[in-house]
Amino acid sequence: MSIIDDAIARLQYHALAITSETVRGAPSYPVEDASVLPLAIAYISSGTGSVDDSTTARLLLTVNVDIHVNRVVSMKSAYGQLNNIIPEYLQRLAGDPTLNGKVDTIIFPVSFTVTPAQWDRAVTQMVSFSVPLKFRETPTT
Repeated sequence: MSIIDDAIARLQYHALAITSETVRGAPSYPVEDASVLPLAIAYISSGTGSVDDSTTARLLLTVNVDIHVNRVVSMKSAYGQLNNIIPEYLQRLAGDPTLNGKVDTIIFPVSFTVTPAQWDRAVTQMVSFSVPLKFRETPTT
């Protein structure tokens, strides 16, 4: 796995480790209905690369971690789940700012948005965390 894969896996690990709600991870649990929600998926959303000097290259990535909850039952229930998930996920990231040594650091603050969404055919309410990550690597010559 690449350094990026390792970082994404660690962000997903923290989503699945949430104890206030049982969160599952895509694609292990493909959603065909709302029975497997809450569901988390992590992916690269943007990034930049630069060279500090002849010995250090810097990679700045933003990884989105989307957690979908069921909003079919009720919005009150969906927001009850989100109100548990949001602070716990942020606490987990604050407690692991290097993602177990996979990145140099998470660049805080971590932002998030909450929006109506759809995953496959499931109607959901989604919190999307934008997690800025900094990597420093030795350039390949």
